[in-house]
Amino acid sequence: MQFHPNYPIDNNKGQRLIWQQIKNTFERDEGVAYYRYPIFSRGGRGRSEPDFLIIHRKYGVWVLESKGCYIGNIGAIEGHDWSMRDWYSETMSPVSQAEAQMFEVKTLVERNSDLRQLKIPFEYRVVLPFITMSEWKDSGFSCHPSTDGVVWLKDDIEGKEFRANLKKVSAGYMPNILDADWSELLGAFRGQICDEEPRQPVVNSPPVSPSRIIHAVESRLRVLDEKQDRVAQEVPEGPQRIRGLAGTGKTVLFARRAAQMHAANPEWNIAFVYWSRALHQMMKELVEKTYRQMTGDMPDWKRLCVWHAWGSKELTGFYRESARRWGCKFLSLRGAKDVMKNGETEFGAAMRILENESQGAEPFLDAILIDEGQDLPAAFYRIAHRALKDPKRLYWAYDEAQGIDSLIVPHAADVFGRNREGRPNIDLSGSYPSGIQKAHNMNRCYRTPRLILTVAHAINMGLLREGGPLQGVTNKSDWENLGYRIVKGGFDAASVRGSEKVVIERPTSTSGHPIDDPKSSASDIRANVLEIVEAINEGDDVEVVASGIQRDLDSGLHAEDIAVVCLDPWHKLLALIEDRLQQLGVGVFKLDNSNKDKFRCPGSVTLTGIRRAKGNEAYKVYVLNLHIAGYAGKEVERELVARNQMFVALTRAKIWCVVVGREGPILKELQKAKAMGGKLEFPAFNQNSLKRTMEDRDGQQQLVFGES
Repeated sequence: MQFHPNYPIDNNKGQRLIWQQIKNTFERDEGVAYYRYPIFSRGGRGRSEPDFLIIHRKYGVWVLESKGCYIGNIGAIEGHDWSMRDWYSETMSPVSQAEAQMFEVKTLVERNSDLRQLKIPFEYRVVLPFITMSEWKDSGFSCHPSTDGVVWLKDDIEGKEFRANLKKVSAGYMPNILDADWSELLGAFRGQICDEEPRQPVVNSPPVSPSRIIHAVESRLRVLDEKQDRVAQEVPEGPQRIRGLAGTGKTVLFARRAAQMHAANPEWNIAFVYWSRALHQMMKELVEKTYRQMTGDMPDWKRLCVWHAWGSKELTGFYRESARRWGCKFLSLRGAKDVMKNGETEFGAAMRILENESQGAEPFLDAILIDEGQDLPAAFYRIAHRALKDPKRLYWAYDEAQGIDSLIVPHAADVFGRNREGRPNIDLSGSYPSGIQKAHNMNRCYRTPRLILTVAHAINMGLLREGGPLQGVTNKSDWENLGYRIVKGGFDAASVRGSEKVVIERPTSTSGHPIDDPKSSASDIRANVLEIVEAINEGDDVEVVASGIQRDLDSGLHAEDIAVVCLDPWHKLLALIEDRLQQLGVGVFKLDNSNKDKFRCPGSVTLTGIRRAKGNEAYKVYVLNLHIAGYAGKEVERELVARNQMFVALTRAKIWCVVVGREGPILKELQKAKAMGGKLEFPAFNQNSLKRTMEDRDGQQQLVFGES
């Protein structure tokens, strides 16, 4: 059974005792147990939050309402009303409360007509963990019709009695749930990634036509998986980092968490911060849609702010709002250029100055969620931490290998410093007292098919590069964090000296794309999702892309399904492609300074440089200037950045990717990686030979200091 402590468990001995008993009793069973699962009633009727919710494959759905009172606290019971002594209130109605919560849970599940027909049992109980059966009987409370059978005492949840009680109630009317129905039941509690109907295929189109493939993909990618659900539901009592690959759902999870926090705590001031301005429309729509799914209402955008990290007059942001509230100087891009130091970005300069000017500033936010954290300077995190009230709910996500300008994603100790004992001021190892982890790794990729992702990693790290890899990981746990399994070989000193072969692969467990599921009707095109085209010159680039897009549209793709992503420098080549597409009567949406707050436009193909592509996606992506990623000069740093850009470009593809470039080493690497068919084989290497490590030092803190 999976256990989800969504919120820090209150300083409540009764709830802690029950939660521990649930874990001890059902640890090996199939199901999910939630602590304080939030249910937001539609139509303004408020919020219901069972203390404990158990979804058990054999015993049904259970709501448990905990009351940590002792027998002396209960003065009398009349119907559903309990008169209390020395309690937080004079009266309470726990049975009515538990029953109402059970009906809210039942309503949530039975919105799905298929689940309604299963006739799954829904049960509720009030649990009194500090009152024994003999005390209950001696006080005369066991004779009340309103409590008979719906109140469990200390004896009822101890040892084997807990399981026996669930089994006794559900025996005889719990249906045998098929795997598909069980997944659907769990999905009712995990939430949907998308509530829109899948796009319908073109009538009489062949089985592998784009419209049928898109229909198959959209039909499958609808419900959060177990780990996504757990991360989305959590509200940790301190900082938390989410690390993972592009396409693992980090943005969706943070949007859901932000919406849920806003619904549960409407008085909180929450900021959801991002870096790529082209994401603004998508992120705001995602938060709004998620909030409306939960509550049926619109968010209060004054309390739940979706902010660009910098901000401007037209579109405010975290930096702009922080400077305004703290009375500090706000720098524009031009102003920041004037104060940049060597090796510093414009935003890094602006953050450095704000950090110095805002010493002792008053916090004004209750929670901050940061997406695209890999693109933000260390000072930004320290300012975000300063802007937060206790308990410093700072949650940030970053994508592996997606820093466009910076190759190094700073570790928590490098950002927030260490104390006198050498411990990090913010330690991301282990868990909080609630059981919520301080850091998560997301390695199951849903956006990009396995073949494209493995090729992208080969290029990004330089695994097949003639001079050897430039960046990567050299231990089993870090490869697993990236979603790979070492099939053969290793990275020990002897293997490196002998240049022995290492073989890695992405198993099914980390390949969540429907294309990679043999049971999916979309799996027939698995080998054809990546096309590599050698072009002689820019004119050839233009014709390859234009003719390809024309065929795409003729075969059933919509123009907005397609994006053309060009590595730097991109202006001239995209202008040529724009002219050619317009000659063919194809609509074009070019991302530039006049179109920077969204990524796509209905009826138009998106044309973009790499920076505005980051964080976005399209069903089919054309990648240009790939040979730039094979820059073979003395500037290794430049080659690393170019390879990172190549990784970003390839992983924008939701199904198909066409890579166009010149003959050369990078084209050979791509072709070689593709021919390996989803596995990668390369000579063993070690950290000494790399320019950059991708290993997780934050997660290793506990090995040095022990868990806090």
